[in-house]
Amino acid sequence: MVTFLVGAVMAYGLMSRFERTTTPISVLTQLLAVAVIGRWLFVAIPNVQPTTAVIMLTALYFGWTSAAMLALFVPILSGLLLGIGPFVLYQFLGWVVVVSLVTLCKPMLLRSSLLLGLMGLVSGFLFGWTTNIAYAEVIGNDFINLLVLSLPFDLAHGVSNLFFLLVLREVFVRIFVRTEG
Repeated sequence: MVTFLVGAVMAYGLMSRFERTTTPISVLTQLLAVAVIGRWLFVAIPNVQPTTAVIMLTALYFGWTSAAMLALFVPILSGLLLGIGPFVLYQFLGWVVVVSLVTLCKPMLLRSSLLLGLMGLVSGFLFGWTTNIAYAEVIGNDFINLLVLSLPFDLAHGVSNLFFLLVLREVFVRIFVRTEG
């Protein structure tokens, strides 16, 4: 219950903050569609999806607030297609952790594709560990075992992030990041 309240307060604050951003809503809507459809297309391969890469690139080029809005709505909308449950809140929190880390390291990540790929790899583990917290109350003392058992899935997520970041970055910039003049 406490986690739900924290998530609701975070979502309210995020939406209030988004009203003051300059990111065009049309671009954010297109990115939301790409992230949700990308998640749906790769559903047959556990933890392999372009969604985290799209959210990371959004944080890199459009800022924390825009990426956090994607982090809020992607699990809700994809949950309507794939199934929804209490884990959706933890997916939001997991992506907010990733978005925050990308935003903190933005100057370095803009200069180096290698560091961005490494961040994608690390983000697979951060996202996985954060979503595993959803099961902490149910599992209790076996939480460490859950983290160990999830390592192959988190690794698959991290490697797919690395791949999608390297493949999608140039296309993302060409399509969504428009320069004035």
